[in-house]
Amino acid sequence: MGETLSAAAALMRDHPRETMLPLLAVQAPLVIGTILVTILLYNSVFLDEMYPRGGITGASEGGGQVFALVVVVAIAVVLGLVGQAATIVSVAAAALGKPVSLTEALDPAFTRLGGLIVLTIIFAVVGALLALTIVGLAVIPFLIGRFGIAYQVYLIEEIGPIEALTRSWRTMNGNMLRLIAIVIVGFVLVVLIGLLVPVSPGPESMSRGGRMAIDALIQILQGGVAIPLTAFAHAAITLYYLRIREEPS
Repeated sequence: MGETLSAAAALMRDHPRETMLPLLAVQAPLVIGTILVTILLYNSVFLDEMYPRGGITGASEGGGQVFALVVVVAIAVVLGLVGQAATIVSVAAAALGKPVSLTEALDPAFTRLGGLIVLTIIFAVVGALLALTIVGLAVIPFLIGRFGIAYQVYLIEEIGPIEALTRSWRTMNGNMLRLIAIVIVGFVLVVLIGLLVPVSPGPESMSRGGRMAIDALIQILQGGVAIPLTAFAHAAITLYYLRIREEPS
């Protein structure tokens, strides 16, 4: 595990463009677009509605606000998959000594987006069902260990989503604990650094315009923090997959 994390850090140091630019290219327009949509909606359509903590991403009441939230989340998920896929492709290419341009990294992310969505839906549905029971929650780490490289397999090997799940299951036989440890380290880093991000101001703390401005700055800060963390996580898991796929069965 330590060797993989060190290799991921070294790859990011030596190839900052290949490891972080794909995420930046996707997340920057997404964050800016969310900020602009929030300002537009709460100064027109939702002018008479209470501005929730966190803006549109914090909406939980009102049919129109919730619908707007669902649309924003759906777009964020799809673009997030594109950024994630482009990062995996770019990291793998850099690790193999064949760096690719941003366009070359984004191309398979878009052309294979359908399979990425299928994998994500499968994970979301299974995760939601398992989370309903204590036994199910206990099973989730096992499934993470077995299917944690499915996105890497799908993109690097250029196979179908179901075949990627099957190959991930086989490949992770005997390699689960190290992957789970890598995931735990990444989760802890996200939590610790997330604690440093300011909390959105409450409804009575200041004017509507002031809260919008602060929420915009917080979203930019969150995006700036998330890019290197997410890139590091994808680099670590991708390097781990590239390493174990070369090991004899």
